[in-house]
Amino acid sequence: MRISFFLVIIFTLIKIVFSCGADPKKKELTREDYKVRIKQMEDSISLIQKNPNAASKMPSLTNIELINRLLAYYQAFPKDEYAADCLFKVHMKYGELQAHYKAVAYGDTLLKHFPNYKNRDFLLESIGSTYDVYIDPRDTSKVRYYYELLLKEKSLNKDKKMELKLRLKYLHLNLFEFIDLQNKKINS
Repeated sequence: MRISFFLVIIFTLIKIVFSCGADPKKKELTREDYKVRIKQMEDSISLIQKNPNAASKMPSLTNIELINRLLAYYQAFPKDEYAADCLFKVHMKYGELQAHYKAVAYGDTLLKHFPNYKNRDFLLESIGSTYDVYIDPRDTSKVRYYYELLLKEKSLNKDKKMELKLRLKYLHLNLFEFIDLQNKKINS
């Protein structure tokens, strides 16, 4: 299994190096070409992640290459619906890489250019949670902004709305303090 991990990494790095020296006269990539390149990278990452030992050694360069391919599609076809999915994946990947400012920036780009994105509720919650938990110092105005946008979503169920309203009521507490408060209420 270890040999296959290194072969995937070497193959990926070779592809990156050779793609940098591509002939400028080469034909432009089609939507399908971009999608195939993205799928190949996603498949390579999925293969590596199946082995926890190999996944822990996966270089960030592999994820950065996926991000570059996703952004290349978005830049080539900025109005295309799949471009919205690419931005969403970039947002999620940067979150995984602990690059939280970049994650929220691409989330904002997605909201701006695709205001009716199909996973808008998940995206709003993700951005709000990132501001709530990962960005230091906490910007409660940003947390409030995204959670209030989320509350306006028609697809949000009643339980989630109640949870968000309660979170907003105790926004002065960080998430962990809020959870402690909830646990104390439950246990008393």
